[in-house]
Amino acid sequence: MRDWARLLGVLSRAKDLHPGPHPGCARAENLVAGNGWRFDRYSPCKPQGGKLVLLHGWTLKGKDDPRLVAFAQSLAIAGIDCVVPHLPGLADLALDPSDVEGLGVFLREEGLAAGVVGFSLGGSYALLAAKAAAPRFVITISGYGDLSTLYAHWSAWGKHPPASSTARDSWLYLKLVVAWRLRRSLALPEADQRELETHLRAFCENGVRESLWAFHERVLVSHDLEAADNQIQDPSVLRALSLVEHPPVLACPVVILHDKHDAAVPAAQADLAAQAVRKGSPGIVVEVLVTELLHHVSPKMALKPWEITRLLSLLSPLVR
Repeated sequence: MRDWARLLGVLSRAKDLHPGPHPGCARAENLVAGNGWRFDRYSPCKPQGGKLVLLHGWTLKGKDDPRLVAFAQSLAIAGIDCVVPHLPGLADLALDPSDVEGLGVFLREEGLAAGVVGFSLGGSYALLAAKAAAPRFVITISGYGDLSTLYAHWSAWGKHPPASSTARDSWLYLKLVVAWRLRRSLALPEADQRELETHLRAFCENGVRESLWAFHERVLVSHDLEAADNQIQDPSVLRALSLVEHPPVLACPVVILHDKHDAAVPAAQADLAAQAVRKGSPGIVVEVLVTELLHHVSPKMALKPWEITRLLSLLSPLVR
């Protein structure tokens, strides 16, 4: 119960996306790892012995995503040493196998004592890279199992805007991501590229705004973004980054959490990820929870007592 109380404190503090400095921890920014990556370290003033590596997903802000900063700081206040690397490919909204290779090097540097928590694409990268480092555990939040089928879903889904406002939020973000990947081939004017970057950087904080939808209608709607992206995306890269193609060989417990109603990364991907891990690592503990307590990678409140109990139990290693 003590772990649960500490964890609830972490989740409560992490809601503030602009927390500012805190006397309970110190943040060292833009350190340089052996593989050349930049990373931040959040050191607790009163260490409790735990250590975590936190991994971002598709976001131009990379390690500086305010959700990740708030989460890392909140964990450090609770006594957990947190390290947050900047994955170059994911931070440019690319799909690049060198991210996984670099992550393996980074995790080996951080040693065997660290647990690894990956959000969205970063969660699946964690599973692919973890065999090189043997971490304490891996927790993925709304990751994928088969990147090829997920990419096909994105291509089909992008053709028609969904009716649900929540799904439209994710749909618009994916549109912005694809537009960023195509910004040079689309020959977008510099002013439109700057506005696109502004929307991408502000998205996780502001959600969908009317100005964003207006940008889509003014700049993006005339382009067949999905068809153009399919032309430049190498299928062999999707296979190289898929868990089902490369079942992870691990020696640590794995927890797979997923938003039950995730429109961008459908919940079926959680089962594919679990199947791949069990195939590559028979005998290890693999826990899966598909829940309404997540909105993609962010926690949300819901009156689901059993799910809350299970979620806290599965997340409790974070604060040990």
